[in-house]
Amino acid sequence: MEIVPVLLACAVGGVGCNFGLHSATPETESAFLKSYTPEQVIDRFRENLGSSHTRNFGSSAERAFVPHEAGFQFCVVLRRENWMPLMNALRDDALQQLSSNGAEVLSQSGNSQDGFRFDYKVNQSTGSLRILPLATTSLVHRRMPLPQGLEDVTVKIEQSEKWFPNKVGILRVSKATS
Repeated sequence: MEIVPVLLACAVGGVGCNFGLHSATPETESAFLKSYTPEQVIDRFRENLGSSHTRNFGSSAERAFVPHEAGFQFCVVLRRENWMPLMNALRDDALQQLSSNGAEVLSQSGNSQDGFRFDYKVNQSTGSLRILPLATTSLVHRRMPLPQGLEDVTVKIEQSEKWFPNKVGILRVSKATS
């Protein structure tokens, strides 16, 4: 009978009852996760015929780490010939923002047609940033069609990061040759 009040206190108030879980707080978010935005790059390429964007963010509590998920989705009007230059500018900007926030890029892959992925570490966090391939969108409904050469395009970027209670180290393995 005395266990019930303790369980209720944990379920209702959570006071002292995290059972080893690490909770999401501003301290578990890297400077890069907090500050990264591709908006200025996209603004340089988009046509002034309307646009919209959303930013999502979420996190949860885990025992070994704190996971964070974030992302952007832009619906913009682009000229077809600006697709690849925009993707390359997004890549360059992401690398610059990673560096300016103290992140070490562990790997990068992709191309301007298929999208890019960057894996990184910064302080107690490891993460990845994915710039997905550009795609025409049917999310925009227009009364009049766009002028020749312009398209409604979706730009989507996904971030995931894990904060660990201890500083993140990198294990480097080399293959011995005989």
